[in-house]
Amino acid sequence: MNIEKPKKELGIFFLYSLLYIFIVALFSVAIMYFPIPILGATGFIQDVWYVVFVKIIFLLFLPLCIYRRLGYEISSIFKTKLTWKICIAVCSCFILGMLLNVSYIAEINRAVANGGIMIWINFTVGLLLPLVQAAIPEEIFYRYILQTRLEKVCGAILGIFLSALLFASFHFPSRYLLSSGVEGTAGNIYSVLIGTIVPVFVIGIIFGFLWWRYRNIWILIALHYGIDTLPSIASFLHISK
Repeated sequence: MNIEKPKKELGIFFLYSLLYIFIVALFSVAIMYFPIPILGATGFIQDVWYVVFVKIIFLLFLPLCIYRRLGYEISSIFKTKLTWKICIAVCSCFILGMLLNVSYIAEINRAVANGGIMIWINFTVGLLLPLVQAAIPEEIFYRYILQTRLEKVCGAILGIFLSALLFASFHFPSRYLLSSGVEGTAGNIYSVLIGTIVPVFVIGIIFGFLWWRYRNIWILIALHYGIDTLPSIASFLHISK
């Protein structure tokens, strides 16, 4: 990937990544007081404020607008040719990601077996939403755009570390204000650090390494999508863990 002005572009996107943490905090407050859950989903990440504004507008649309203004074609992000080997790798990564949350499958099967049309609607939305609101925007911004420029300016090791740190940091405001369960308890910094920030940072390091090693955005999106899919479906089917 040819970056025309790496230091200038890194400055723009690095500052945006810091601003984004503040944006997440603002909309987390909005979710606290004016929640708009999609189809009655139990998780705050399936709230209209979070999906439409936090993720689609501020993590996908605006960064891509900046990327385009800097002279890049958005289509270049997905320029990797999908050979049969890459397709197998993408499918394998998706399955691997799902296996990390395989404990949800039994409850999901029970809910679907005993449900009607609305159960299937919720199931479908829960299946598709993580791709649109998590896997695509997060991998494009934190790996393709941000980490690539961090590597160019700071080197691979520091680039991977900083992108993972910023990736984990944007999760903090929403979890500190809204989370419960395995991701931590709202208002309890220690539980949020242990339940969300540390695991997400580790995942960020792994994803960062994969981006540095393979430079294939499809693999990262597939793995990320696989990790988030079952918890998302469970939230829409009102399955708690």
